[in-house]
Amino acid sequence: MNHSPRPAPPGSRRWDVVGVGDVDVDMFLEVPALAGRDEKVPARLLGEHPGGMIANVTCAVSVLGGSAAMVGRVGTDAYGEIAVRGLSDLGVDTSLVTVVAGGRTFYCVIMLDGSGEKALTAVLTDCHWPGRGDVDPEWFADTRAVHLAGDHLDLATWVGREARERGALVSLDLEAATAAHGLPALRPLLGDTDVLFMNHAGSRLLHDDPERAVRLAHALGPRVVVVTLGASGVLASDSVDFVRVEALQGPVVDTTGAGDAFIGAFLSQLLAAHGVEQASRYAVAAATASIRAVGARNALPGHQAVLELFDRTRATHVRRGDT
Repeated sequence: MNHSPRPAPPGSRRWDVVGVGDVDVDMFLEVPALAGRDEKVPARLLGEHPGGMIANVTCAVSVLGGSAAMVGRVGTDAYGEIAVRGLSDLGVDTSLVTVVAGGRTFYCVIMLDGSGEKALTAVLTDCHWPGRGDVDPEWFADTRAVHLAGDHLDLATWVGREARERGALVSLDLEAATAAHGLPALRPLLGDTDVLFMNHAGSRLLHDDPERAVRLAHALGPRVVVVTLGASGVLASDSVDFVRVEALQGPVVDTTGAGDAFIGAFLSQLLAAHGVEQASRYAVAAATASIRAVGARNALPGHQAVLELFDRTRATHVRRGDT
């Protein structure tokens, strides 16, 4: 297994984290129940809030005291203004966001049925994801870490390679949409990834057993591997520790963006030279706090709010076994 990531020292680069990916607006609808096939249900508009899974991570990093920038695309429509303002209001540098004249900003329709869980429809537009022409690889020489997703695999693979060559730690969010590319296509990107985050659906790319998936992921290149398992907690591993952190119980209003809050918090701790046990417990606390309001960012906690939950988190060590 590779050694743990060694990011550039604090203050040595302009940003702690640069996100490359989606910037959007989420339209939230309250429904009595999710509609079935050929069924109509009434809905109440709860609000339109800035979002995007990569953009949310940069916001979490910023709210927790780090410096972050976003590389993405928005249009010149009203949603584009909301999306960019939503980043800058939380301290994220938006100077790397491309504004496309006449473009339509990516948006999602999110339905909440009172349980706190959601059904989400992503409305893809010409501004869903940045292209290579929107990215200057030299930006990566000014950041300690680059966070991305593999939905657009060619772009992600190129960004991962360019970031790695410039000494930036590479962080990847691997959900089902990325896993759908298949392991052979993902191998080059995984080989350039230092920190790999997978939800349970994404981890099935490697194995149905999450613990086995963690071990197999290390063999592909990532030095830190994290699998989020919802109510079953989190698995996290590096060259020193392999831990399971229990989920925290608490009020659930909206789970949108909880995984992004987790990733932002985890990266902030990793960049502060903490190990996976500390980073995982801190990230679980941050994600728990983040679900107390509608919208991915409306309950993002600062450092002190995370510490108030941190002592409630519990970690146990997992026997590594054989890979």
